[in-house]
Amino acid sequence: MTFESIFHLLCFAVACQKYAQTFFDHWVILSAKYGFLFPEDIIPEDYNVSFIKPSNETIHIDQLKEQAESKGVSAYKEITVLGGKHYTERAKAVFTQGQELLFPLSDCTGIGYMLQKLTRALEKQDTITGESLESPSKVITQHPLKKHEVQSKNGTENNVGKYISLHQSLLHTEGEQVVMTIGQIETVLGFALPPSANKYRPWWANTLTNSQAKSWLLAGWEVDSVTLGVEIVFRKISEV
Repeated sequence: MTFESIFHLLCFAVACQKYAQTFFDHWVILSAKYGFLFPEDIIPEDYNVSFIKPSNETIHIDQLKEQAESKGVSAYKEITVLGGKHYTERAKAVFTQGQELLFPLSDCTGIGYMLQKLTRALEKQDTITGESLESPSKVITQHPLKKHEVQSKNGTENNVGKYISLHQSLLHTEGEQVVMTIGQIETVLGFALPPSANKYRPWWANTLTNSQAKSWLLAGWEVDSVTLGVEIVFRKISEV
């Protein structure tokens, strides 16, 4: 490994940590040797183990699953993975209990592009939208948009991702409050909501770290109350 490669890896690791600290309350490091590490964990020594070229020191998937359970990582219903395909593949294998997996760097073809994307997000103080998958058992990878489709999207569409139809619907809704059933929301979207939307209240949190929340917040609405699996009450907010 060249000095330049090592330098890029270090810069990328620092950018990932800064991004996590900026946009998330809880985050962990995935080590190819030690598995899931909390920020305060101290490892005994330097090591040269990677997921790219597995060795007998590379941590196994079964060990990662055990760590995810014992350390409480699998309890989170939305998990964002900052890394290339070797990390996303392991996340898909480890988190198979209905968690929503987010891969904001999935469209990047190298560490340099990932670093650029993280740097821009930190400069703009805005999260990166990207591929969103739902586990359990079988994960179906979404196909990337064709080049002309990506170019046709404006800034708001890039922010809200696949929830653009809900954003547009709320953007043209009048009044101070609107009640929508889950069925109505899915009809507007044209696809079914993930299982987590019907099971977990945090999925409907008014936070700009989630593309679904951006769809209503950027349209000038916030979630007022939730009856899981039944209906959502949106309330008009004074400023967008």
